[in-house]
Amino acid sequence: MPVRTGVCPIAKLEYDIDIGLRFPFAENAHSAGEVRRWVLEAVDGHTDSVEEMGPCIRVTYTDGYHVDLVSYTSWADSGNQELCRLAHRTKGWCPADPPALLEYIRNARKSFEGTEDSRTKTDQLRRVVRYLKRWYDVAIPIESDAKPTGLAFLLLAIAHLSPTKFWDGVSDDRAALFSLANCATNVGARISIRKPTPEYEDVFGKLSEREMSDLKDQFRTMAKALNEANRETDPVVACKLLQAVFGDDFPVPDPEDTGKKTAAPAIVTSSSSA
Repeated sequence: MPVRTGVCPIAKLEYDIDIGLRFPFAENAHSAGEVRRWVLEAVDGHTDSVEEMGPCIRVTYTDGYHVDLVSYTSWADSGNQELCRLAHRTKGWCPADPPALLEYIRNARKSFEGTEDSRTKTDQLRRVVRYLKRWYDVAIPIESDAKPTGLAFLLLAIAHLSPTKFWDGVSDDRAALFSLANCATNVGARISIRKPTPEYEDVFGKLSEREMSDLKDQFRTMAKALNEANRETDPVVACKLLQAVFGDDFPVPDPEDTGKKTAAPAIVTSSSSA
């Protein structure tokens, strides 16, 4: 991916690694099921857990991570235009365009040039997506269909996030995340973002009405905590407000190290990523 947004897993969650396998032939040369069998036979027995999923084959390792192998076929048509199809377990060959999706993400990142933080050198778009992923891992610390994918959070951020800075040019991640959370809270009945490439599906479409309501409630809680932290003059209290939504890994300073309270907000910058 042109933007790495992985976060350390918590609770019983695992590192999720996606690998695309591209086969150089047209979709009519072999069936999707046949191609998936090649991959399954190649990895079968590699670990104790090899599982066929809808769009991929998952290989799980005891070290706490799994690898999702996604199979594509890719070929050029008579006009020399590249075509791609994804091998799905039940749908067969499905329209897809991974190169175009990667290009879309690369172009989106350009507007965030100059928002890199001082410690990790990552841009604000990447940091915000990582905040979102850790935030919802804290909310639902298990594998669940009720959780949006990492791509869903990334496309949501691309659609609604703008580079956000203090007056002195330093990135203001708190304000950026508050703006995004507030936007998600105040949309209509559902949060809906279409993938910009085939099959152009709604990346939040798998969530039920109840799950969507829960997601929006979580966004509302996050926005409230970010707003209250911005108003709080005591850094310890401000960080504890954020720790409640981002998890125990969110740092809270020692009261002896923070000095006296002031009239200024305690949360004034973001110098590290989630």
